Amino acid sequence: MERAESGRWIPYFDPADGGMAAQVLLLLESPGPVVSRTRFVSMDNPDGTAENLRCLLHLSGLRRRDVLMWNAVPWQMSEGGVVTPRPAQYAEAAPLTRQLLSRLPRLQTVVLVGRHAERAWPLVGSPLSTLACPHPSPQNFVSRREAAAQALGTLVEARRMISVKENRAAPVSAE
Repeated sequence: MERAESGRWIPYFDPADGGMAAQVLLLLESPGPVVSRTRFVSMDNPDGTAENLRCLLHLSGLRRRDVLMWNAVPWQMSEGGVVTPRPAQYAEAAPLTRQLLSRLPRLQTVVLVGRHAERAWPLVGSPLSTLACPHPSPQNFVSRREAAAQALGTLVEARRMISVKENRAAPVSAE
Protein backbone atom coordinates (compact mmCIF):
# COMPACT_ATOMS: atom_id res chain seq x y z
CA MET A 1 0.00 0.00 0.00
CA GLU A 2 1.11 3.48 -0.64
CA ARG A 3 0.68 6.00 2.12
CA ALA A 4 -0.83 9.41 1.63
CA GLU A 5 0.78 12.32 3.46
CA SER A 6 -2.06 11.99 5.96
CA GLY A 7 -0.84 8.49 6.87
CA ARG A 8 -3.83 6.76 5.29
CA TRP A 9 -3.15 3.83 3.01
CA ILE A 10 -4.03 3.99 -0.65
CA PRO A 11 -4.70 0.74 -2.50
CA TYR A 12 -2.35 -0.34 -5.27
CA PHE A 13 -3.15 0.16 -8.95
CA ASP A 14 -4.05 -3.01 -10.81
CA PRO A 15 -1.01 -4.12 -12.86
CA ALA A 16 -3.42 -5.35 -15.58
CA ASP A 17 -4.46 -1.73 -16.19
CA GLY A 18 -2.58 0.94 -18.10
CA GLY A 19 -0.40 2.40 -15.36
CA MET A 20 1.69 5.34 -16.53
CA ALA A 21 0.78 4.60 -20.16
CA ALA A 22 -2.96 5.09 -19.51
CA GLN A 23 -4.84 7.39 -21.85
CA VAL A 24 -8.13 7.32 -19.93
CA LEU A 25 -8.53 7.80 -16.18
CA LEU A 26 -11.67 6.35 -14.62
CA LEU A 27 -12.30 8.51 -11.56
CA LEU A 28 -14.64 6.80 -9.11
CA GLU A 29 -15.76 7.76 -5.60
CA SER A 30 -13.67 5.89 -3.01
CA PRO A 31 -12.36 2.33 -2.60
CA GLY A 32 -15.11 -0.11 -1.65
CA PRO A 33 -14.98 -2.52 1.31
CA VAL A 34 -13.51 -5.40 -0.72
CA VAL A 35 -10.32 -3.37 -1.33
CA SER A 36 -9.31 -3.96 2.29
CA ARG A 37 -8.98 -7.66 1.37
CA THR A 38 -7.56 -7.45 -2.17
CA ARG A 39 -5.34 -4.37 -1.60
CA PHE A 40 -6.02 -3.27 -5.20
CA VAL A 41 -8.40 -0.87 -6.93
CA SER A 42 -9.31 -3.30 -9.67
CA MET A 43 -11.98 -4.35 -12.13
CA ASP A 44 -11.07 -7.86 -11.03
CA ASN A 45 -12.20 -7.32 -7.44
CA PRO A 46 -14.96 -9.70 -6.34
CA ASP A 47 -17.82 -7.21 -6.20
CA GLY A 48 -20.69 -6.12 -8.41
CA THR A 49 -19.32 -2.67 -9.22
CA ALA A 50 -16.03 -4.12 -10.48
CA GLU A 51 -17.88 -6.77 -12.49
CA ASN A 52 -20.13 -4.15 -14.11
CA LEU A 53 -17.16 -1.92 -14.91
CA ARG A 54 -15.21 -4.82 -16.43
CA CYS A 55 -18.21 -5.70 -18.61
CA LEU A 56 -18.72 -2.07 -19.70
CA LEU A 57 -15.05 -1.72 -20.58
CA HIS A 58 -15.19 -4.87 -22.70
CA LEU A 59 -18.37 -3.80 -24.50
CA SER A 60 -17.01 -0.30 -25.14
CA GLY A 61 -13.88 -1.56 -26.87
CA LEU A 62 -11.57 0.23 -24.45
CA ARG A 63 -8.50 -1.83 -23.68
CA ARG A 64 -7.42 -2.20 -20.06
CA ARG A 65 -3.93 -1.09 -21.01
CA ASP A 66 -5.46 2.27 -22.01
CA VAL A 67 -7.24 2.76 -18.68
CA LEU A 68 -6.29 3.51 -15.09
CA MET A 69 -8.71 3.54 -12.15
CA TRP A 70 -8.44 6.11 -9.35
CA ASN A 71 -10.82 7.41 -6.71
CA ALA A 72 -11.80 10.98 -5.87
CA VAL A 73 -10.98 10.03 -2.27
CA PRO A 74 -8.30 7.38 -2.89
CA TRP A 75 -7.75 6.10 0.64
CA GLN A 76 -9.68 3.25 2.19
CA MET A 77 -12.66 4.54 4.19
CA SER A 78 -15.10 1.69 3.92
CA GLU A 79 -13.36 -1.32 5.44
CA GLY A 80 -16.39 -1.99 7.64
CA GLY A 81 -19.01 -1.03 5.03
CA VAL A 82 -19.83 1.67 2.52
CA VAL A 83 -18.91 5.20 3.60
CA THR A 84 -19.82 8.24 1.49
CA PRO A 85 -17.05 10.84 1.23
CA ARG A 86 -17.70 14.39 2.42
CA PRO A 87 -16.73 17.57 0.52
CA ALA A 88 -13.83 18.22 2.92
CA GLN A 89 -12.39 14.82 1.99
CA TYR A 90 -12.61 15.69 -1.71
CA ALA A 91 -10.65 18.86 -1.01
CA GLU A 92 -8.06 16.94 1.02
CA ALA A 93 -7.66 14.37 -1.76
CA ALA A 94 -7.48 16.80 -4.71
CA PRO A 95 -3.69 17.36 -4.42
CA LEU A 96 -3.13 13.58 -4.64
CA THR A 97 -5.18 13.46 -7.83
CA ARG A 98 -3.21 16.39 -9.29
CA GLN A 99 0.01 14.58 -8.39
CA LEU A 100 -1.24 11.43 -10.15
CA LEU A 101 -2.23 13.41 -13.26
CA SER A 102 1.26 14.89 -13.47
CA ARG A 103 2.66 11.35 -13.69
CA LEU A 104 0.47 10.22 -16.58
CA PRO A 105 2.08 11.67 -19.72
CA ARG A 106 -0.28 9.95 -22.20
CA LEU A 107 -3.51 10.78 -20.35
CA GLN A 108 -6.09 12.38 -22.64
CA THR A 109 -9.49 11.92 -21.03
CA VAL A 110 -10.93 11.60 -17.54
CA VAL A 111 -14.22 9.74 -17.09
CA LEU A 112 -16.03 10.95 -13.98
CA VAL A 113 -17.79 7.81 -12.78
CA GLY A 114 -20.73 8.85 -10.64
CA ARG A 115 -21.94 11.99 -8.87
CA HIS A 116 -19.19 11.96 -6.25
CA ALA A 117 -16.45 12.04 -8.87
CA GLU A 118 -18.31 14.88 -10.63
CA ARG A 119 -18.45 16.85 -7.37
CA ALA A 120 -14.78 16.29 -6.59
CA TRP A 121 -13.34 17.03 -10.05
CA PRO A 122 -13.63 20.86 -9.95
CA LEU A 123 -11.37 20.83 -6.88
CA VAL A 124 -8.64 19.13 -8.93
CA GLY A 125 -8.57 22.03 -11.40
CA SER A 126 -7.35 20.14 -14.46
CA PRO A 127 -7.86 21.23 -18.08
CA LEU A 128 -8.10 17.62 -19.30
CA SER A 129 -11.12 16.56 -21.36
CA THR A 130 -13.78 15.01 -19.17
CA LEU A 131 -16.81 12.84 -19.67
CA ALA A 132 -19.30 11.78 -17.00
CA CYS A 133 -21.29 8.61 -16.53
CA PRO A 134 -23.44 6.95 -13.88
CA HIS A 135 -21.72 4.87 -11.21
CA PRO A 136 -21.74 1.16 -12.17
CA SER A 137 -22.91 -0.15 -8.80
CA PRO A 138 -25.44 -2.99 -9.06
CA GLN A 139 -27.88 -0.94 -7.00
CA ASN A 140 -27.64 2.00 -9.41
CA PHE A 141 -28.01 -0.18 -12.50
CA VAL A 142 -31.07 -1.97 -11.07
CA SER A 143 -32.85 1.15 -9.83
CA ARG A 144 -32.04 3.23 -12.92
CA ARG A 145 -32.35 1.02 -15.98
CA GLU A 146 -30.94 3.68 -18.29
CA ALA A 147 -27.75 4.03 -16.20
CA ALA A 148 -25.95 1.05 -17.76
CA ALA A 149 -26.63 2.27 -21.30
CA GLN A 150 -25.48 5.78 -20.36
CA ALA A 151 -22.28 4.43 -18.80
CA LEU A 152 -21.57 2.30 -21.85
CA GLY A 153 -22.15 5.26 -24.17
CA THR A 154 -19.68 7.33 -22.19
CA LEU A 155 -16.96 4.68 -22.36
CA VAL A 156 -17.55 4.27 -26.10
CA GLU A 157 -17.06 8.03 -26.44
CA ALA A 158 -13.83 7.85 -24.40
CA ARG A 159 -12.57 5.12 -26.74
CA ARG A 160 -13.50 7.26 -29.74
CA MET A 161 -11.67 10.27 -28.29
CA ILE A 162 -8.40 8.42 -27.81
CA SER A 163 -8.74 6.70 -31.20
CA VAL A 164 -9.14 10.06 -32.96
CA LYS A 165 -5.99 11.39 -31.28
CA GLU A 166 -4.06 8.20 -32.10
CA ASN A 167 -5.11 8.43 -35.76
CA ARG A 168 -4.00 12.08 -35.95
CA ALA A 169 -0.60 11.16 -34.52
CA ALA A 170 -0.03 8.24 -36.90
CA PRO A 171 2.26 9.01 -39.82
CA VAL A 172 0.67 9.01 -43.26
CA SER A 173 2.29 6.66 -45.73
CA ALA A 174 3.17 7.96 -49.19
CA GLU A 175 1.88 5.20 -51.47
